[in-house]
Amino acid sequence: MQGFILAWLVGEGIVIFRTVKKYHIPPSPGQLVATSGLFVLLALVAQSEKARPIAVTAAWGFDIAAFLNLYKPVTDPPPTVDWPPATLPNNIIFPGTIPPSAGQAFGSNPAGSNQ
Repeated sequence: MQGFILAWLVGEGIVIFRTVKKYHIPPSPGQLVATSGLFVLLALVAQSEKARPIAVTAAWGFDIAAFLNLYKPVTDPPPTVDWPPATLPNNIIFPGTIPPSAGQAFGSNPAGSNQ
């Protein structure tokens, strides 16, 4: 089973390296779950003594295919990823909100606002 775990770790390393190299961001959890799911299914097949060599060979085969870039990744992040995100100014408390005007107490609604 050590060869199978090593194949899984190598596969995860390929995914992490490619994502960091291409997009300069860490891989999304979906990318790692998708590749881990494939290896989990192969591990279930490897529980049978007769099927273990085939499952381990398939695991290493997927690693070789990923290394040679023989298939397009299904969980590739979008190419317009803005990472790292821009920093917020000091007067904005929550992202997506407008800064409070001068003299307005925190949490109070401006006159005429029903929000």
